[in-house]
Amino acid sequence: MTNSALETADPLDFPAPDARPAPPGRWRMLLWGGIVLAVFVLAAVLVPRLTIESKREQLIEQVTERLQLTASGQAEVVSTWLQGTRRLAQPVVESELIRLFAAEMDLADGDMSRMVAPQSGDDGGLGVPLVEQLPFIERVISDFAANADFLAAYLVGRNGDAFVASSGAASFAADQRALALQSFERGQTVFGPARSLPAGLVLDMVMPVFAAQVEPGEATPVAALVLVVPLTNGLSEILAVDPLASPGTRRVLIQLNDGALARIAPGAAEAVKAVSLDGFDLAAGEVPFAQRPSLTKPIQVYSAGAMVSGPTWWIVEELEVTVAERPLATFSIAAVLVAGLVVLVAAVAFGAFWWRLSSHHNEALAQQYRALAGRIQAQKQLMESINGAISEHIALKAQDGTYRYVNPAFAAAVGRSQQSMIGLDDAAVFGRGTAKRLALTDQRTLKEGEAITTNEEIYFDSAKRYLQISKVPFRDAEGTAQGLVSVTRDVTELVEQQQKKERAIQQMVAALVRAIELRDPYLAGHSRRVADFSVAVGKHLGCDEDELTTLELAANLSQIGKLAIPETLLTKPARLTEEEIRQMETHVQHAVQLLGGIDFELPVVETIAQMHERLDGKGYPKGLASEAIVRTARILGTCDVFCARVEPRSYRAGLAPDAVLDILQENSSRYDPTVIEALRQVTSTISGEKLIASIAAG
Repeated sequence: MTNSALETADPLDFPAPDARPAPPGRWRMLLWGGIVLAVFVLAAVLVPRLTIESKREQLIEQVTERLQLTASGQAEVVSTWLQGTRRLAQPVVESELIRLFAAEMDLADGDMSRMVAPQSGDDGGLGVPLVEQLPFIERVISDFAANADFLAAYLVGRNGDAFVASSGAASFAADQRALALQSFERGQTVFGPARSLPAGLVLDMVMPVFAAQVEPGEATPVAALVLVVPLTNGLSEILAVDPLASPGTRRVLIQLNDGALARIAPGAAEAVKAVSLDGFDLAAGEVPFAQRPSLTKPIQVYSAGAMVSGPTWWIVEELEVTVAERPLATFSIAAVLVAGLVVLVAAVAFGAFWWRLSSHHNEALAQQYRALAGRIQAQKQLMESINGAISEHIALKAQDGTYRYVNPAFAAAVGRSQQSMIGLDDAAVFGRGTAKRLALTDQRTLKEGEAITTNEEIYFDSAKRYLQISKVPFRDAEGTAQGLVSVTRDVTELVEQQQKKERAIQQMVAALVRAIELRDPYLAGHSRRVADFSVAVGKHLGCDEDELTTLELAANLSQIGKLAIPETLLTKPARLTEEEIRQMETHVQHAVQLLGGIDFELPVVETIAQMHERLDGKGYPKGLASEAIVRTARILGTCDVFCARVEPRSYRAGLAPDAVLDILQENSSRYDPTVIEALRQVTSTISGEKLIASIAAG
């Protein structure tokens, strides 16, 4: 398309009407004007109403889908968590020792008087009197309950009586006995309702125990293992709403027990509280989507639920009605205002037309039309002058990739005139390589029909520039995409400032590491090796770029707190005393104090502060446990111990890497097993072997 054709087809050209219309009769024009005004008023009332109702239906559909999907997903999470808890007990119920003992107890009918005499004949038993087996079995059950974090464990016979209980377990209750009998009857795992104890929120889980050499389902269980499962910590994490979720969103766990619904709220003063739920289908066990009173506050909410596999639980997702309908309220106000404005404009136009018809002849009306066209043309020129003053690069491209318009800033940036840019494509302006990259986002914008923003590196006059490019489809009156509009911002200065800041931090880190190694010769290269192993393990575990950068910085600065430790203590040639160890452990607090004022924009200080915490809560300085320790700290802590044990010291030789990994594996209750396994994989690679060789080279 030529430039002249484009100018001829410019949609912003509005020629003034020169023809003199033939005036109809005054009253006839008044009648037609009144009819038109009435149509405008009727349309202004009906169209917004229909539009608002359609918008409401779309909103309800979106909220329904979101709540149902979220509830189903969280119900799967709870089910998976409960199944994981069940798998913890699977080795016990499948233990040959427990199954033989349970079978002998079943033969004795749980009668303590028959436990004294050993079993006669070759009956497949243990060959030891039951009364002598009891202390050992009780110890096995107690150790299992303690290691798996169960509050209590009971081994129950078919009569419903508990003949073995874990150490410190409370008396076996009637409700637990009823659950055990259900498990015997069904021959499968049974979950009881959540209940509140002084120790917190708990759940009874009953697993059947079958006789030795009998597959589950082929015979009646000979015993049942009743476990009291703590719920507070696990459910608190699951029920916590994502901070990025919409305001007004809540997640509630409810259970059905003896025909009554109750809300389960871990950590609340009343952890199990009776509630009512409108629209709950007890027969179908479903919580359909509906608007109903909230289970937590005296307000109306949209909610939907999904059932949890196992116990009679449901996850209910709630969204406050006022929050959900806020966009609808804004849309309704805008629609009413637009409708009122349309009516007002129509009324004003009709009044002006009537006044003109009454007081002016057709020539005056034609002059007003010409004046209106002149104002429109002036507005067009004003818009062009504003567009020309904008520093961002603005362009309009057709679907074939050729430019149809560029503003002066864009033309000046590429060293061309505006007119010469018309009809060119990206390959002609930037080169083929850059054009291919830009074409990908062009195609994606047209395909998805939404605005897309990307960051690109482009050379202008042989100088590299960092650009932020936003693209949006350009549509015609029918809504069909005819091309796309791009707005480009030059962010080179911002990017270069960020790069300078990163280089300054790296130089500062290197200087601090040298200062540490000068004080403690045994730390020479230690921080670098810990950083190399930590980053390698982080990549193996799928850490993102921010986490990998955090690991590298935290590892290099992990020993900075030892600048505040006496040099005699750092270089002591013998093992440290308990008092010296406690003094040495203060280096973590010193590191936090030294680095607390530096803005890393990453959790570097938090990672260093937690690197000596352990999963079992026996680390320092705060005794954090499990998931309370950030993943970067768990990785850094494990790699630090690995390097420290492999590296030689004045009072001992370095250990072999496989021996250190075995030691870490034996202490998997203290160190993250996934990190240990990833570290083992890293050491078996060529790069890992080079890192280990660097330790030996010293």
